[in-house]
Amino acid sequence: MEIYGSTFLLCTPIILLCTHFLLRTLKSNKKRLPPGPTGLPILGSLLSIGNRPQESLAKLAQTYGPLMTVKFGMLNVVIASSADMAKEILQKNDQAFIGRPSPEAVIAGKHHDMSLLWSSGQSPTWKKLRKICNSQLFTIQRLDTLQELRHLMMQKMIVRVDEAQETREPLNLEGLAFGTSMNFLSNTLFSGDLYDMKSDSMRELRELICELVDLAIKPNIADYVPFLRPFDPQGVKRDISVLYDRTHILLNDIIEQRIKQRASGTERCGDFLDVLLDGSEENGAENLTHTNIMILLMDLFVAGTHTTTNTMEWAMAELLHNPPILAKLKQELSNNIPPRKIVQEQDIPQLPYLDAIIKEVMRLHPVAPLLIPHQTEQEVEINGYTIPKHTQVFVNVWSILRDSAYWDDPTSFKPERFLNSDIDIRGRDCRYIPFGAGRRICPGMNLAMRMMSVMLANLVHNFGWELPNGLKPEDVDMTDGFGIALKKLEPLVAIPVYAD
Repeated sequence: MEIYGSTFLLCTPIILLCTHFLLRTLKSNKKRLPPGPTGLPILGSLLSIGNRPQESLAKLAQTYGPLMTVKFGMLNVVIASSADMAKEILQKNDQAFIGRPSPEAVIAGKHHDMSLLWSSGQSPTWKKLRKICNSQLFTIQRLDTLQELRHLMMQKMIVRVDEAQETREPLNLEGLAFGTSMNFLSNTLFSGDLYDMKSDSMRELRELICELVDLAIKPNIADYVPFLRPFDPQGVKRDISVLYDRTHILLNDIIEQRIKQRASGTERCGDFLDVLLDGSEENGAENLTHTNIMILLMDLFVAGTHTTTNTMEWAMAELLHNPPILAKLKQELSNNIPPRKIVQEQDIPQLPYLDAIIKEVMRLHPVAPLLIPHQTEQEVEINGYTIPKHTQVFVNVWSILRDSAYWDDPTSFKPERFLNSDIDIRGRDCRYIPFGAGRRICPGMNLAMRMMSVMLANLVHNFGWELPNGLKPEDVDMTDGFGIALKKLEPLVAIPVYAD
């Protein structure tokens, strides 16, 4: 007994010393992170964040500051809520924040390490794909070369609206924008309409992509409580795997068909797919595999249709909600474009008010209000705080775009704020970053702006619009849906009529 007592007495100082250093280390680590709410065990602050995370996090930032740490379940997540903090993360230290986390919904795709959206910015694959996008796919010359194909898609959209106009058919504008965006992109990527806008196949593909996007952005508890990942409690991995497989089959069929056409000596299309297959042949299939091509097309196709569709629906909603702004846009179009003439991409530079409207729509209704999350590839110090390696970081763009420190009357729709303004979409000014900024800025933003501009211009120039069931402009529901993607809660329906 004396031996045990002596041993205990000898060990006690050591235990106390170790405990002291452990507590000191834990306290020190906590101090190094930006401040934030404590949260609950296991769940962290997930319950208080709720279904409108951009708004909840903006409110928390009023208490804890523009750079804060919030517990998403068991994970420390850093939130930036000001233009200055966004600049630190996306521009000044973008090499440190160039990584991406791997949500369960993304891992289920089996090729996330090949994705331009989700692979680490330090990986050779990401650098290779980014170089292809910047130097070969989204150049002004390449976009100009393919604009005739997009012009044909614009004609098809106008024919569809003409049909509805003749019968006074109420049009679901989200569905119209989706079908047109899909065909815009499919012609730019692989020179062909995927499906007719009114066909059953078109509706099926639309549902497939919508389901894929909805599941990909659905909050998944397994992402933030690691011990739940093997159980897939919400069935996200199970359900989305099926959608990935169906989409991969569709895109692989398109690629294989093009390879056969090229082998037969058929005239080249010169679209994105030809460019990618040229690169595969010139640099060796092992450098740019057909799987690489398929995943890149999927990234561009799914992300492009989703973002353009949401922005277009919000644009039409804002115009129908604000008749004086709609009238001013109609006047600008009438002054520059003959009646019933299709507005083309080369006309857009002469339409500054149209450009201002689209920028204001993206300010008030950003498609990705928290952007795609970044992840630190190395420990980095920001604003006196140290953010550890492998920490997820969100930039609350929604909060920045509605901050009264940067924007006059920030919750009102005022396109005039962008007239004669030096603020553009290229991420140089972090007060306005709807496409992100730095190395991971959206590579397709120039194509997206062309698509949205020409689509909105033609819907306004060639048609008048009435609300169904006697609704007045002030009755247009401007509520956004729940989640981390700002879709309109109530689909916008309007009746096309003859233009004034």
